[in-house]
Amino acid sequence: MSSDDRRPVIRQDAAARDDARIYQAGGDIIINEAGAPQRHLLPERPPGRCISEIVDPYAWEVHQAITVESDGSAEHLPTLPVYVEREHDLRLRDTVQQVVHGASKIVMLVGGSSTGKTRACWEAIQSLPLSWRLWHPIEPSRPEAALSGLDAVEPNTVLWLNETQHYLLTPNSPLGENLAAGLRALLRDPERGPVLVLGTLWHEYWATLTAPPAPGTDDPHSQARALLTGCDLPVPEEFSEAESANLDAAAAVDPRLAHAVEHAGQGHITQYLAGGPALIERYRNAPPVARAVIETAMDARRLGLGPTVPLSLLEFAAPSYLTNLQWEQVADVWASQALEYATLPLHGARGPLTRIRARPGEAEPPEPHYRLADYLDQHGRSDRIYAVPPKAFWDAAADNVRNPAALIALAQAASDRWRYRHAVQLVRAAAQAGDSSAFVYLTVLQARFDGYAPESSIYQQAVEIADARGLATLASWHQRHGRREEAEQLYERAAEEGETPAFVLLAQLKEGAGDRKDAERLYRRAADAGDYWAQIQLAKRICGRDMEGAERLLLEADSTEIDPGVRYRYLRYLFGHDAPPHLQATALTILVEGADAGDVDALLALAEISERVDGPQEAAALYRRAIDAGSHEALLRLAEITPDEETQRELYHQAAEAGNAGALFALACISDVAGDLERAIQLMRRAAERGEPDAHWGLSDLLERNGQTEEAELVAASDLDGQGLSELLYRRDENGDSTGVDRLMRIGIDAGYRGDFGIGMFVELHRSDDFGWQQARRYGLEADGRPSDPWHVGPLSH
Repeated sequence: MSSDDRRPVIRQDAAARDDARIYQAGGDIIINEAGAPQRHLLPERPPGRCISEIVDPYAWEVHQAITVESDGSAEHLPTLPVYVEREHDLRLRDTVQQVVHGASKIVMLVGGSSTGKTRACWEAIQSLPLSWRLWHPIEPSRPEAALSGLDAVEPNTVLWLNETQHYLLTPNSPLGENLAAGLRALLRDPERGPVLVLGTLWHEYWATLTAPPAPGTDDPHSQARALLTGCDLPVPEEFSEAESANLDAAAAVDPRLAHAVEHAGQGHITQYLAGGPALIERYRNAPPVARAVIETAMDARRLGLGPTVPLSLLEFAAPSYLTNLQWEQVADVWASQALEYATLPLHGARGPLTRIRARPGEAEPPEPHYRLADYLDQHGRSDRIYAVPPKAFWDAAADNVRNPAALIALAQAASDRWRYRHAVQLVRAAAQAGDSSAFVYLTVLQARFDGYAPESSIYQQAVEIADARGLATLASWHQRHGRREEAEQLYERAAEEGETPAFVLLAQLKEGAGDRKDAERLYRRAADAGDYWAQIQLAKRICGRDMEGAERLLLEADSTEIDPGVRYRYLRYLFGHDAPPHLQATALTILVEGADAGDVDALLALAEISERVDGPQEAAALYRRAIDAGSHEALLRLAEITPDEETQRELYHQAAEAGNAGALFALACISDVAGDLERAIQLMRRAAERGEPDAHWGLSDLLERNGQTEEAELVAASDLDGQGLSELLYRRDENGDSTGVDRLMRIGIDAGYRGDFGIGMFVELHRSDDFGWQQARRYGLEADGRPSDPWHVGPLSH
């Protein structure tokens, strides 16, 4: 990082879009497609159970604690260890009291596995009146269950969304975004409150769901980001020194806590109580066949399979994780022996795998399914980041996974790792299961490997059964190949079937071809359908002849249909893009009204406009108003335009203490410029842990310059959507480190990296004379890492 690059980066959110894409970047295939909206029926009675009826915390996914031998009888111990309140508990209790007094709230506890997030939620609801209801939607799937009952939720209900990623992160499906929108509507409706939404997330899931999109890219989590922003409650990994006294007092009356205090390292009490270290020990010391089964489950989870793994996948894939000698020595009953070892409880807590059993009244699955312990799941995502499963894993997944969405997620993981043949194999399985979006994927994959072929049977079936969003994807596929007429026809079909963004895309095509009249007609249709971006585009085009109509388009936005923050970002776009002055004046009126009402997003938008038009002094006053309204981001932005370095550092410190990860990034850059590399690494590491996107490439660069090469690579590769690995690639290439470059490309591919400057693009530009890399870029890699021989997708039945 040069001195010019060390200044803090202020990103502006891109316009939130709901339209998905399948596209290629630098030879790396990216799949991102959503299915059709889901329909749901209201249940006959309000969802949930009265809190007075709920006594078993384990049924609500609180981690089962270890058991220990003690002088006293374990029978007299409470079900859960004595609870030690921590700082986050006090904040959570305050929120619960606000809800009791009539305010609807959402709280998302964010932290690592087994840090006490779910237990904190359990303790928090104990102070609610016993007449309140607790609802944990899980059947048939978590997002489906939540959506189907959401409209029936009554006041005085707690929505228990433990492991919220299973509700909001739904690749290839709009379920997560639909649920986020429904939750937002529920929380803002005073007639349906008070309600309390309690959820838990790991740091990486929080970062994925709340990260703003890069300018000009799709925004797959716009609703989730609007729902979650500002509701996070960090749960530290360790007990602080101030909490130690209370911990010691509790340990004096609970032998489980006493055992954890004595044996847990560095204050990781909750992890020890949940059996985390014992799980790692049991995994590392497992017999080869049991270890193979556990690693198969680890790989299945981290590569996109849902929360449970079918037995058939474990049985068919695990043998390929063994050496020839190990396999020759296994007994005929190896599978049952391995599962017996993996499912054995540890000191009373769950083992590495747990058999999922249907509750009374629920249908049994067609075959047994197993759940990997959360602690091992998290461990596997870092410990096995460079591990690409063997061929038998992908084959077994294609043959034994029945859920098309899971097959598509695994296909994306294979594609990210350049295992293109396996990606096609998995998408083909999803298509054969009747999934309409899989035919769209196959069409794009077929074009990638067999060439543009709209006459193929796969394309014909895709066009015949694709939903509106799939039709839009196929239209963009034609557009990329210069087939404007075919693209227009499919965009038109997609729009008529309800894919409103297709009107905008079609309008852009028409306008590019010089047909401004038809483009305006299409923008108007999208605007009439409630697309606020289309309203702005239409207003720009008609302002010269219909100023009042243009103003109405900006003023008549329905606040229940568009997030105010998104609306203000769209209005901000009008300044600097040749919008007519009259339209800018109307936008300013809307922003000023929002700012006067105390809306932080409006204040920030006004400040940014003022910074460009009026200068930093006027902008500073607006940033201070936003700070007074509670904006931590405003502290960061005010620091950026503050000339006094001491005042600037103080503002960054205030923002950092308030939890702003961007401020930590800025302070790390300042320390780096000052020559304090160790301090810079410490701060950058904290920024990365809190989800600052730029902190990953910043940390990898600092570590590389500090001689910590392996950790620099790990940090860069683990930031799958960032720039860290690319920055290291180009740095090493500039330094003539060809061996280091090849190593970095290999581990980046195996880790599934698909950063902004993809490895495929680097191969094209800097390894054009390397036959092996060129063949790998064209045809991918085999599971064992060898460049694939030329191959074709072929027909569906292939």
